[in-house]
Amino acid sequence: MNEQTPFFRREVEAARRSDWLGRPMLVNGPSAGAVALFSAVFVIAALCFVIFGDYTRRVRASGVILPAGGLTRLVAPQPGWVSELAVNEGDRVRRGQMLYALDIDTATARGNTQDAVTDILERKRTELHRALAAQREFDQAARQRLQDQLASLGRELPQLRAQIQTAEDFAGQLEDFAERQRRNLDRGMGLASDYESRLQALQAQRAELARLRREEVQLAGQRDALTSELAGFDPEAEARLAALQAQLLDVEQQLSEAEARRALRITAPRDGMVTAIITRAGQTVAEGTPLLTIVPDDQPLVAQLVAPGGSVGFLREGADVLLRYPAFPYQKFGQYPGRISVISRANLRGDEVADLAPAADPDKGPSLFRVTVAPDRPFVMAYGKPEPLQAGMQVEAHLLLDSRPIWQWILEPLFGLKGAFAQAAPEHAHEP
Repeated sequence: MNEQTPFFRREVEAARRSDWLGRPMLVNGPSAGAVALFSAVFVIAALCFVIFGDYTRRVRASGVILPAGGLTRLVAPQPGWVSELAVNEGDRVRRGQMLYALDIDTATARGNTQDAVTDILERKRTELHRALAAQREFDQAARQRLQDQLASLGRELPQLRAQIQTAEDFAGQLEDFAERQRRNLDRGMGLASDYESRLQALQAQRAELARLRREEVQLAGQRDALTSELAGFDPEAEARLAALQAQLLDVEQQLSEAEARRALRITAPRDGMVTAIITRAGQTVAEGTPLLTIVPDDQPLVAQLVAPGGSVGFLREGADVLLRYPAFPYQKFGQYPGRISVISRANLRGDEVADLAPAADPDKGPSLFRVTVAPDRPFVMAYGKPEPLQAGMQVEAHLLLDSRPIWQWILEPLFGLKGAFAQAAPEHAHEP
């Protein structure tokens, strides 16, 4: 074998050059049998879900947490004029706490004497308030005037001292000129008139310098006086205001005593939370006029819900309810079970709807009914701790209505058509 003949054949070398590509493989797609099996399983699962699965229809309702025994509604005990409302919506009150002041002052032959006394005291109080405001404005203006004067003196004094320094320098120069003029005069090289004029200019400059120094002393004295006056201004102003405020307090006390002699105090009959304030200060009331409502604290809490009339027929006492509390978002704190305890069979009045669901409009949409739900737990678990429910807390609920298989829900339109045809058939049969 010579040197030019290769050791391997050309076919071997060509085959080795394509080894890096690997061996070819045939990939087959999914078989028709596997696809058919998967489709059959899917269809069977869907049919089982439709046949054996069921769906519970729900309706959403909203309301408020209230005591089981109801609310305490206060009315006016006798005719009068409401002179004061001492509480606000949502306030918590204790038994015996004042709620209203009812003016029951009677007129005599000389008129309402207590009203006249009260009017005089109120005018005096108004005048004292005006005097206080005017005194404050006067004191503020006087203080600002003193501060402005002191600031002005603070600017004038440096300028005056600069003038004094300039005058002293100029007086020194004049004195040097006069001394040189005297020496020249002694040598016979100058005139006596020139020397006299130099002396006169020097004297005039010294007089001006003395005037400037006196003015500096005066300005410094004024500055010290203003500083002292400003330091004692605030205590004097406070004393003047305190005297007026003492007079105002005395008038306020007299007014309180006058009001107590003519007003009837209406107090809270029990502990609870104030809500639904109807009567405000300034209104005239007759005996029995509603005033406000108190939510008591000593009774178990229930959810008073407002439900649309279309769903009441499917509700049953003891049915399960899922409660949500907007104060504790259900996405984070979950829903809480409850059971329907009472279902009202009479629709709610407008004022009752306003008490339970202010956002609902009884004049629009279907009639609204009261549904009472007893929560299984009187608390909400928040961050691992039970937070008790509070009277007046807003609540939302999903009322669980009828449960039916899914296939019945799907075929419900056909059942409806069948019923419509069955109802229409007798009508056509009676036609001539």
